[in-house]
Amino acid sequence: MENIDNIDNYNSVGNILREARVKRGLSLMDVEKATSIRCSYLNALEQDEYHKLPEEVFIKGMIRNYGNFLGLNGPELVDSYKAQKVGASVDKVKSQGIREVETVKLNISLKQHRSAGSGVDAYQGPSSKKTIAKQIFAGVLGVVVLVGGYFAMPKAMELLHSKDEPSKPAVVEVAPATPMTEEKKAVQEVTPVVENVVVQMTAHGKCWLEVNADGASIFEGMLSAQETKTFEAKDKLVVKYGNVGVMEVVVNGTPVSMQGEQGVAIKTYTR
Repeated sequence: MENIDNIDNYNSVGNILREARVKRGLSLMDVEKATSIRCSYLNALEQDEYHKLPEEVFIKGMIRNYGNFLGLNGPELVDSYKAQKVGASVDKVKSQGIREVETVKLNISLKQHRSAGSGVDAYQGPSSKKTIAKQIFAGVLGVVVLVGGYFAMPKAMELLHSKDEPSKPAVVEVAPATPMTEEKKAVQEVTPVVENVVVQMTAHGKCWLEVNADGASIFEGMLSAQETKTFEAKDKLVVKYGNVGVMEVVVNGTPVSMQGEQGVAIKTYTR
C-alpha cells in the first residue's frame, strides 16, 4: 500500500482542510472545541500525516466531521482521501463500491433422509407407516383422556358445590361503648378548630424580626422591650429572630419554649 504521509500534491485532503479553516479565520483550538477532535489529530490531518492517527475507520470519521464543520462536503473528502491513499482517481474509488444485482438465481434441491444402516434413501412422508402409527396412538390417547374426564366430572362438581355453600357467620361479641363523661364532653366542646397559624410574640429586650407568611414578607423591623406583636398565616409562618433569647412566643394559644436559645434563629410555625 502506498504511503501518502509525505505527498506534495497541493490538492491533498490536508491542504483542502487547512485552507478552508484559515479562510474562516479559525484556529485549531477553535475547531477542537467545536468538533471535540484533538488539536494533534487535526494538525496531522492537515499535514497528511495519517500514521500519527488512530485506525482507518476513525481517520475517515474525522475527515468527514472536520469537512462538514468547515462547510465542505465531508463524504467527498473521504473519497478523496481513499483515492489519495491508493494513488487512484476519485471516480475509480467510487466505482469500486457494492454492485447491485437485479436477478438472483437459486438452485434448490431437496435431499431425502437416509435410513440409518440401510444405505438406501427413504423419504419419511406423512403417509409413511411410522406417521400413521403415531396418529393412531394420539387418537387413542385422546379418547382415554375424554373418558376419564367424563367419570371424574361428577366428583369435581360435588366438591365445587361443597365449596360454594355459605359458611355460618361468626359471632362477634361487641363490648358496650363506654359512656362519655361530662368532663370529656366539655373538653370537646371548648377545643377550637384551628384554621390559621397565629403567632404572638413578646420581646423582653430589643430584638430584630423578619416575618414571612405563606411565602410573602409581611414584617421586617425592631421590637422594643415589652413590645408585643401578633402575626397570622394561612398555612406557614417563618420568623427570623435577631436575638431569640429575649423572645416569648405563643403559637395558637400554646407557649413555645425558647430556653437555652441565643442569638440569630429561624423558626417555622405551621397550622
